[in-house]
Amino acid sequence: MSRGKIRALGIDFGTSNTAAAILTDSGATELLELDPSTGGDPRLLKSLLYFPTRRESFFGREAISQYFERDMEGRFFQSVKKLLPNSDFQGTIIHGSHVSVEELIARYLTDTRKRIEKIIGPLGEIPVFMGRPARYAQDPGKEGLAVVRFKTACDLAGFSRYRFIEEPSAAAKTYRSEKEKELILVIDLGGGTSDFTLMRVKNLSKKVEAGHTERTEFDIYSVHGISVAGDSLDSEFMNSKLLKFFGSDIRYQRPFSSNVLTMPGSLMKVLPKWHHHAFLRERSTWSFIQSLHKELVDPEQKKWLDNLITLVEDNLGYSLHQAVEKLKVTLSETNLTDFLFKSHPIAIQFPVSTQEFEDVLQSPVQQIKEAALETLRLGKHEPEKVEALYFTGGTSQVPIIRRTLTATFPNARVVDQDTFTSVASGLALSEP
Repeated sequence: MSRGKIRALGIDFGTSNTAAAILTDSGATELLELDPSTGGDPRLLKSLLYFPTRRESFFGREAISQYFERDMEGRFFQSVKKLLPNSDFQGTIIHGSHVSVEELIARYLTDTRKRIEKIIGPLGEIPVFMGRPARYAQDPGKEGLAVVRFKTACDLAGFSRYRFIEEPSAAAKTYRSEKEKELILVIDLGGGTSDFTLMRVKNLSKKVEAGHTERTEFDIYSVHGISVAGDSLDSEFMNSKLLKFFGSDIRYQRPFSSNVLTMPGSLMKVLPKWHHHAFLRERSTWSFIQSLHKELVDPEQKKWLDNLITLVEDNLGYSLHQAVEKLKVTLSETNLTDFLFKSHPIAIQFPVSTQEFEDVLQSPVQQIKEAALETLRLGKHEPEKVEALYFTGGTSQVPIIRRTLTATFPNARVVDQDTFTSVASGLALSEP
């Protein structure tokens, strides 16, 4: 298919998904199908990496399928974007070789670039606009480290003509207003970060001469963000409602000891992160878990221990994660449903009301609200002055978050854009 000249490319490298869009010569944006394999939105490439052997690598949905087909052998990575500001994480060992944070992310971005070039041809002189969060971290040192690391990763991945654009600012470029001026708060809620941009939109379409395309200008007052978003909601529910079914309350007694011990918290912290379940199969940890059969203080707790062993042995972590995601989506549409997860001998089913679910999420929701208000404080505007809330990102669909934020800005109308791709489209529109 002929697209004519491509004026710009936007890449939204997200914590959970990556999307890309081009700006064509006609002024239209087109989202690229980065992952046309079956099983999901072809425009979204899941931000997943899997290295089963020294010479093999898989990305996106294929990384998940290969990971389970190969019995969770090798190294699997999720949410690598979160590593950028982590000064304690310098790299990791993959099949005997040290790989830095920059190299790890570069491998994913290299695969992304190749997918893009397969669709549109070599990038050549096409300007590339890379999305970045409003804030990687509140600490200036970690923020600077993240930016340097991301730039290094982009260089290693073979991108040459690129520029970083803050993601909520990019999303705002797809915003259209009938008003001549409007104060808007862009709210980009993804899997790993919640980002905000306060800006004044100026619609100049009435001021340009006939025959010219309409123009929109933006005066940005403040940009802010926190590392609390969709992943945090899932973890809160897991920690509050599910860990007990996998042994968090187990009590055991070692041979020849009078001390009654509880399940180590370090093991339970791994469970909400399904891609870390392979660590539970390391020899010493796995031997400890299995030894608990003979050491339980309460024999009734054997079923919870069996659940944990089955979860790890049968590679069910991702299925459990999907069950939580399904619950979150269903409770966005109804007030009561069952959480259901069954795989013999695991049989977990209990009702969850919207109110109960939202009570669990109070802490991250409050943090997101406070971050939005901090954006207004930094921009020296009162919440009552905001005229529109522009939502984007998958977590923006969670009702309690929308209600909380709309109540915080009582005079603002709500505007939605394509949940997962508006940032990529806005990045493509960043051409000067």
